[in-house]
Amino acid sequence: MTLHSTEKDESVAGTIFPEATVKLDAIDRIHAPSREEFTRDYVYQRKPAVITGLMDSWPAMERWSLDYFREHFGDLDIHANLQRLDNELILGNVGGFRGMKLAALLDEIEKNTDPNRAFYLRAYPVHRMVEHFPGLADDYDLPDLAPNWADIRFKANWRTGTVNPAKLLGMYLAKTFLNRGGGKGAPRETVSSRVAAVMFVGSKGTVTPFHSDGMQTAAYLSQVVGRKRCYFVSPDQHEKLYPRRFRRQFGMAQVDYRRPDLTRHPRFKDVVVEETVLNPGETLYVPSGYWHAIESMDTSISYSHQIVGEDNALGWLTCIPERYLAQMYFKSQGGLRNVTGAKDWDDWA
Repeated sequence: MTLHSTEKDESVAGTIFPEATVKLDAIDRIHAPSREEFTRDYVYQRKPAVITGLMDSWPAMERWSLDYFREHFGDLDIHANLQRLDNELILGNVGGFRGMKLAALLDEIEKNTDPNRAFYLRAYPVHRMVEHFPGLADDYDLPDLAPNWADIRFKANWRTGTVNPAKLLGMYLAKTFLNRGGGKGAPRETVSSRVAAVMFVGSKGTVTPFHSDGMQTAAYLSQVVGRKRCYFVSPDQHEKLYPRRFRRQFGMAQVDYRRPDLTRHPRFKDVVVEETVLNPGETLYVPSGYWHAIESMDTSISYSHQIVGEDNALGWLTCIPERYLAQMYFKSQGGLRNVTGAKDWDDWA
């Protein structure tokens, strides 16, 4: 494993609150780590990293473009996020969502010249895309550095040394449920659904404000087209971000990190932020519980999927009862489309 220092990219300025403490060299950049090294140094330490070398053989690096997505997915019905960047930016309230064909969104991305507007397909389920065009499965591999019980291509390993009966039972239940059918082979769309794989396609300037991923999962974000600026806030600082309800189910900060109202959110001034730039061909590892915000520096296409393993399985399991409460809450607020490009919770059935 080769470790590289982070370099600041000044070509597109970041937009974090200028008085925040920002660490520019806090995210490790590592090349081709072994699974053992990565699990020991990043998964179990819950430490974010930018990984190079994972995507070198992906045909997507040559194939994916707006034209490619227009050709193969242009007739998909989506919920496009139409962002107003001059308004308050809080996840769940970043512009509106509009039903349209993907081709229409790609047209908007190409012709947009307004710096205060951005157009985004956010977190569209990849299994729906593979069902629509099976050839997509040949374009990429699923990153598998971190042990992932939801990745049913493999039989789940269990290395825990705990002797606590409650923890042992919880780990057993989580592993059994997540890895059902594991190691027996499955179609790509099935695997993609089980790991909650999603696609992001957007114009320059798109923003995903501070959040932590739902159900205490970790995640990969593999960057294919364009660059993204990524901000991180460690889990122990969550109170400084003023999370909305159901923080563990889907953590959403109530503070606008670009233009915070410090009268309403005074603790935000003390937040410590880690920053990096994700380039094409690089994969970001986001540990369980880590808060992050993402800005597209260019027109961008990214792939992501979630990770549940030994380090976060108990957190995932205890989130299940909250999921049903959150489901009712978000449906009362208009559905999951307030957060993603999926139509509703049924897209994840």
